[in-house]
Parts: sequence; C-alpha cells; structure tokens
Amino acid sequence: MLDSIDRPSGEPTRQSTSRYEFLEHLGSGGMAEVYRARDKELGRELAIKLFREGADSPFDELRREREIQLLAALHHPGLVEIYDAGTFDDRGRSRRYIAMEFVAGRSLAARIRSGILTHRQVADIGAQVADALAYVHSRDIVHRDVKPDNILVTDDPAYGYTLIAKLADFGIAQFVDGSRFTNHDSVLGTASYISPEQARGEDVGTPSDIYSLGLVLLEAITGEREYRGAPLEAALERLHRSPVVPESLPEEWVQLLAAMTLDDPAARPTAHDVAATMRDFIRASIIASRSAGSGRRARRSRGTESLPHSVGLTDVAGQRPGSMRFIALVAVGNALIGLVIGLLLGLHVWG
Repeated sequence: MLDSIDRPSGEPTRQSTSRYEFLEHLGSGGMAEVYRARDKELGRELAIKLFREGADSPFDELRREREIQLLAALHHPGLVEIYDAGTFDDRGRSRRYIAMEFVAGRSLAARIRSGILTHRQVADIGAQVADALAYVHSRDIVHRDVKPDNILVTDDPAYGYTLIAKLADFGIAQFVDGSRFTNHDSVLGTASYISPEQARGEDVGTPSDIYSLGLVLLEAITGEREYRGAPLEAALERLHRSPVVPESLPEEWVQLLAAMTLDDPAARPTAHDVAATMRDFIRASIIASRSAGSGRRARRSRGTESLPHSVGLTDVAGQRPGSMRFIALVAVGNALIGLVIGLLLGLHVWG
C-alpha cells in the first residue's frame, strides 16, 4: 500500500503511494515519524505513524505490535482512532505503519506555551481525557504516559464542550495484570509526569494515570510545570514533596487536584470520578455565566427606566403618565401665578 517516501525535513514530501499521499512531516518520536497524509481512496486526511526501520530490541518490536493491536481494539471519542495498518518496502527496508485519525489541532503542550487556559477550558479537557482513561481502564489497560504532548486539542466545540481533546500514543501502555509492552526492568514514561510508584520502579495500575493527569491539569491551569529539571531530578523530586496546588485556585479545584496527586495510589479518585467532577465544574461555570449575564441585563434595564411600573403605558394623547403629571403641574403653577398677579392688581385698583 505504501511506496518509499522522502526523509522528514519539515516540508511536505513530494512522494505518493498507491493509496496514501504524504503531505507534511508533523514530527518524530523515539520509535516513529508522523506524517499528515491523504487517503486517495476515501478522499480524507489522516495521520500516518511510520515506525523506524528495524527494532532496537525484541522488546521494542513487541511494543510496536502491541500498540497496533491495542489501538485497533479501542474505540472512544476521546481516543485517536486507527484506520489501517501494514508493512511496506522503503528502498529495501521493511517499515511498519499505522494510518490513524488526523486531529487538526495542537497538542496541549503547545496550547499551554501560548498562554494559560481558562478554568472552563481546563475542565473541558480534563473531563474528556478522564472519560477516555475510564474507558481504557475498564479494559484493564494503563496508559503510563499521560502528558500534555500526548493530548491533542482542537477548537471545534462538540458534545457540550467548548473544545475537543483526544488522548494519543499508547506506545508504552500495559495491562493491569502486569504483562508489559517493554523490558520488565525499565521505567518508562516522561519524567515530569510519572507517578511516585513509576519513579520507584514499582508495578503501576490505573491510579498512576490519574496522578499524571493531575499534574497535566495543574500545569494547564497555572501555566507552570510542577516538576522541572533533568529527567532523573524531575522523577525523584516527587518522592520528596507533593505537588503544590495554589490556594488561590477555587476550593473545588484545590481539593480535586490534591486528591489526584496523592502519594498513595489507593487514595486517588478513579478516572470516572474525575470526569464526573469535571462535568460538575462545567455545569457550575455555565450557571455562573448565565447568572452574571442576567445580572448585567437587569442592571442595564434599571439604568434606562426611571419609572419601571409605567413601561409601555401611554395616555390618549400618546404621552407617558410621567409626562402628563409634569404637564399638569406646570398648568397648576401657571394658574397660581395668574391668581397672585390678579390679586395684586386688584389691591392696586382699590388702593
């Protein structure tokens, strides 16, 4: 299905294949390169994940094949969907590929670099990623690498959210029963976001993903990565101190983020509970926004109506009651002035 393609250069490749036309090199990872491509059979854009030639070890090969099988079995709105997989000959080299959904947006990491997100946007992202994790966890799978770079965000509102977030890259996932996709002695994950149990080299379960998501949401809402520095330093720092959740955040956010990043995995909330709590935050945000809008409209109304009880009422001459009262008062005043003048003239004549 695939012919040879140009080496990634950041520019669109001129090569085409029997089915896929490569349009743009999107990025590179430790095991693969990713291209934006067009499916000439179906006329849609997609992403091609092209694995590097030759596996470094049997564990890497197993990891690649397990990722393909795993992605093919998962179907959820919060996950990047796989369409096709295969192998092709690239100038005499056998290369494996995955054709998957193209998400026309940016990574959460890029969004954070461009500026702090609103609380509502963070809640929208958190609810969707937690929902996706709940689905994955229900199938006894741990992602193990939840980080801003692996969350893709688009500005298209849907499903009641102001933006759409999708969780990607299951390359180092594992089953809860301990069957790993990688060397048993390795500690995989991104140092700034791994859980304490990952840092200690222990077996991890679904609560590890919750800890990582907590760090991701904390970074999204503050704009600052909690554990920085060299990989080893960042990994070990969480063993000496808990994440600092700013007390300036709303109390409900402080409580949730603190619970998600507890050192004890058993004490952390489930992905389902996190998603439900995030949706509560979203509902509260909508209600507050509506109440604020109603208050502003009411204030504007009070500022433009001096006599609210008479709005819409007119007399037979088309005048508002307030205007009629003013006219009547003017008439009475004129009559009184005339009476006074008449009395003064009368006194003058008689005098």
